[in-house]
Amino acid sequence: MTKKQRIIDYFTKHPLADVKKAAVKFSAALPTIYALRKQAMPHAQEAISHEILGPQIEDTEVVEVQQEARVRQVGGDHYKGMGVQPWDVVDTWTHEQRIGYYRGGALKYLMRMGSKDESLTEIAKGQHYMQKLLEVLGERR
Repeated sequence: MTKKQRIIDYFTKHPLADVKKAAVKFSAALPTIYALRKQAMPHAQEAISHEILGPQIEDTEVVEVQQEARVRQVGGDHYKGMGVQPWDVVDTWTHEQRIGYYRGGALKYLMRMGSKDESLTEIAKGQHYMQKLLEVLGERR
C-alpha cells in the first residue's frame, strides 16, 4: 500500500484526527496531509453514516420483519401488561393517520436522544416506531 493510500485510510478511520500530528506520523508536508484528508472525507462520511443510521432501505427493497413491533417493547413492559395497548387503538385509525402517528413517534425519540433516557434506548425506541411504520406501509403492497 502506498503512503498516500495509508494516509487516506487513516483519515477515513479517524476523520477528526489532528492534521499536524498526522503530518508528523506520516512524515508528510501539511498541504499534502490536508489534500489527502479532503480525499478521505467522503469515505469517512459514508462509514460514519452507516455506523449511525445502519443499512439504508431502497424504495424497491422489501424489508422482512422477524417479529411484529407489537410483540416486543423497548424500555420496560408497561404497555405489554395492558389489555389494550396504545398501538391497538392507533391501529383502528385510517392508514394515513397511522403513518403520521408512527412517523411522529419515531421523530420524537430521535429528536430527544439522550435528554430523557440513555441515547441507545432513545434510538431503540425510535427504531421500534420505524419498525411499526414499516409494517403499516407493508399492508398496502
